[in-house]
Amino acid sequence: MERIYYFHTFILFFAAVFIMHSCNDSESGDMTPPGQVSNVTFTPEYGGGYFTYTIPSDEDFLYTRAEYIIDTGAKISKTSSVYSDTLFIDGFGQKKEYDVQIYSVDRNNNQSVPVTIKVTPLEPTTLAVLETVEVMPGFSSLVIDWENEQRKNVTIFVNVKVGNTEATKIYASNLAKDRFMIDNLKGEPHSVNVFIRDTYENQTGVKNFGEITPLIDGAISKKQWSFIRDQLLYGNRWDYESDPNPFEQKPYEEYTGTYRRDSMMNAPMSHVEGRIEKFWDNEYDYEPKLNLNYFNTGQVSYPFSYFIDMGREIQGSRFKIWQRDAWSMLYGGENVEIWEIWISDDKDPTDGIFDGWEYVGRYRIVQPSNVIEARNEARDGHEYLFYPENPRFTKPFRYLRYKAIKAFNGGNSGCTSEITVFGTEADGSIIEDPETLTGVVEGWE
Repeated sequence: MERIYYFHTFILFFAAVFIMHSCNDSESGDMTPPGQVSNVTFTPEYGGGYFTYTIPSDEDFLYTRAEYIIDTGAKISKTSSVYSDTLFIDGFGQKKEYDVQIYSVDRNNNQSVPVTIKVTPLEPTTLAVLETVEVMPGFSSLVIDWENEQRKNVTIFVNVKVGNTEATKIYASNLAKDRFMIDNLKGEPHSVNVFIRDTYENQTGVKNFGEITPLIDGAISKKQWSFIRDQLLYGNRWDYESDPNPFEQKPYEEYTGTYRRDSMMNAPMSHVEGRIEKFWDNEYDYEPKLNLNYFNTGQVSYPFSYFIDMGREIQGSRFKIWQRDAWSMLYGGENVEIWEIWISDDKDPTDGIFDGWEYVGRYRIVQPSNVIEARNEARDGHEYLFYPENPRFTKPFRYLRYKAIKAFNGGNSGCTSEITVFGTEADGSIIEDPETLTGVVEGWE
């Protein structure tokens, strides 16, 4: 017991010596403030701007700090390290003059006398973003686009009213260009207004976009779809007598220049278990079931195409694509990552489906960063507007060309499981077909 007592006394003694030594160090520490920054200039930006300056010559200089009051009354502090001669500020809600104090701070937390600078930022970030907002009619939806040049965190509030029903949809973003859609709307006028708020609680006024009526479409039945074999693609340009084997026949010599996989030629109709007709049979490949439901080109190289006959003229609005999902191939393997859509309204297919082709767009599957979201999107089908920049119906067309540009793994073979097109019949009518695949199959989640 005695040894323990003396041991504790020993520790207490040295602890007291350490505390006294620390206090003496604090009392004798450097209390001299650093010099001020000099040669300060300010460059205005939306809702703020940045200072450039010359840092003081003090060896213990650590960082620069700016302090200012914004319109909400909040005091904001921004810092920049010893390695930088630039300091950014933001959060201003008006285009007017503000006072900003700039301090130099050293390693002992001494701060200089502030340099006070009067600054006038450009219009607020929120207002700059609001000026870029566009509200367009989508398909059973409203499409809201905007730009955010400085990539600041903003929240978009979209108020929608139809009849006696009113709702506000909220979306946060810091992307330079972004979009969100309000889905499941009816084809009747919707009153729309928008305002924007930033993280400093600065808020714009309300911008009224008037009444916007969503476009209405439906899933196109695939019962009349068929594969346009090369012989049908070329029609009477095809040399049927050149060889009794139809797989050895080719178009007449004067048309062989277009008979290429990057032009008017189909990739193989089948390879191993893959079949082109499985591309529109309303069943997508699903790993737990391993139903092997997809087209497979084999080693043909990119680009390659498949030509499809809708069986009648339709107007397209959007479409969905389902990947092949077998042996963990989602977002990889032989799945096509980038492709194009072309359409034709050729009125006389007897001479070949050569006329009326129109390039619609290029599309890409982008894998969401969240694993669950990525899986759910693949199950539900990746959805694309035919004309994403300006949602609208295509011209009436009967023939569709699916042109693959690149596989996820960069290989030479290609697979995709299913495609569903949405739109209307050529006369604008919508024919319901409950067999058409539009989303996740129940029980396959």
